[in-house]
Amino acid sequence: ISITTSVDTMGSHTSSMDANTNRMEAIRSMNRIRGFNVVIVCCTSASQTEYWQKRLQASRGYIAPRNARIFAVEEDWADGGAGNGLGTLYAWQKACARDKTLKSDLKAGKISVGLYHTAGKGTRLAPLPGSECNNKPAVKLPAIIKTSRATFPLTILEAVIKQTGVYASSRKGRLSVFWGDQVFIPSVSATYVPTHHADILARLGPMPDKKTYEEKGLFNYGLICVEKNGDAKQIEKVSYETAVSIGDFEKVGTSVGSFSVSSALLAGLMDAFSPELKAKKGKMDTDPHFWMPMTLDIKTYSDFMLSKKEFATKEEADSHYARVFTVKDRLKNTDPKGKFFGAVDVGQDAYWWDYGQVVYYMTNNLKLLKKGTEEEREEARAMRRFLNIEEKAKADGPLKAVNCSVADTTVLKDSIAKNSVLSSVTVGEIVAENSILVNVTAGSIRGKNCLLYN
Repeated sequence: ISITTSVDTMGSHTSSMDANTNRMEAIRSMNRIRGFNVVIVCCTSASQTEYWQKRLQASRGYIAPRNARIFAVEEDWADGGAGNGLGTLYAWQKACARDKTLKSDLKAGKISVGLYHTAGKGTRLAPLPGSECNNKPAVKLPAIIKTSRATFPLTILEAVIKQTGVYASSRKGRLSVFWGDQVFIPSVSATYVPTHHADILARLGPMPDKKTYEEKGLFNYGLICVEKNGDAKQIEKVSYETAVSIGDFEKVGTSVGSFSVSSALLAGLMDAFSPELKAKKGKMDTDPHFWMPMTLDIKTYSDFMLSKKEFATKEEADSHYARVFTVKDRLKNTDPKGKFFGAVDVGQDAYWWDYGQVVYYMTNNLKLLKKGTEEEREEARAMRRFLNIEEKAKADGPLKAVNCSVADTTVLKDSIAKNSVLSSVTVGEIVAENSILVNVTAGSIRGKNCLLYN
């Protein structure tokens, strides 16, 4: 057996065989549907709230666990939205108002909770969300859900819920937060023991030297930096000199953005920001308003926030820092040995399937067909297994499929498709090449290098 190694952007080496083993094990776990006990979806309108409540309840056992509690909630906030920080707290508050046992169950470690943000109309994915009444996470993928009662297309959000469920078993007593338009398959084990009140997913590698840091352009990114004791800091687009002045870091990597918090930290944040939650005003994101004041000293934090014009004055920046510091102080009183902010590695060789733009939608779905290299074949195989697409393309009717992915497709007359992805298609006849067709019904289709979506 030949074993190759892949070199990550920070200069570390990972066995490609180990990475592939970890990815396939993660997918097997995802397909077992042993995800979060509670699923909360933060929606932008009442109609979307109603849609996701019904949809996710109907797909329990296939996307979320059969006995999962589903809460679709509307972010009925002031103009501009709450941001993913206050938005997370508000969605939790609304779910708890509907089920009075959630707080106590989370505190007791009886449940794991997954919360999914779906804000936005999907402008970058246009025109696809227009077919879904601007319900961006309802955009369909070229795969299906087949229940005992019906067969229907898989949506992006459902794929995300299924994928992220791989972390549920490690997060009893924690609230986990994810974004509704990207799927990732970790290349390291997804099972871990949480050691911090908050942890964030990141693609970690060894802290580079100055030359590598600058060659890789890491000063252009928000980074998660991990010290030797496992504590992490969130830094945002800083020079190498600034980074090393902030701490003695052993690992560094780009943030995936998704995070989890303990019930104690969640309660502290709910209390600290109760005025905003009551008034439904203000906008705060987790990185600049929660994690950075939690991990940086007050001067570094205030200087950065003023440079980004997040606050008008130093007094405002210092005041916000003090609010978060109060949360930390209270946690120290109840948990003197507790750690506050850490990182969970997803691996430098994690697969990352982003569906937030049309170009990404096309590029990532066409990965189902890639066969040029062993790495491409492995990723195509992994994607098919995650989406439960059969290896051999097969349609109902006389379709000649050459290097195609086919699901729930019917043709009536002699047809041919080459290097194409077909899902939930019913057509009289078709001639397609290098194309993606999703949820299409037509008498005749002829297309090359196109995306046809309904």
